[in-house]
Amino acid sequence: MGVSYKPLWCLLIEKDMKKMDLKEKANITGNIIARMGKNGYIDMKSIEKICLALECSPNDVFEIIKEIKKDI
Repeated sequence: MGVSYKPLWCLLIEKDMKKMDLKEKANITGNIIARMGKNGYIDMKSIEKICLALECSPNDVFEIIKEIKKDI
């Protein structure tokens, strides 16, 4: 399984915000933004900061993606 931050990127568009705006408002690092851009894992403290800054829930930030394995 993997994670996708697509819900967060859609939320930022709705709020007319850029990734750098989120970085400043949520007080998170550029490394966290970069990891999310690659659908990498981030810690729950960072999720909490994002949720508080955007007044949203974790479901608005990320979703779990089931990976499909292909037999070759």
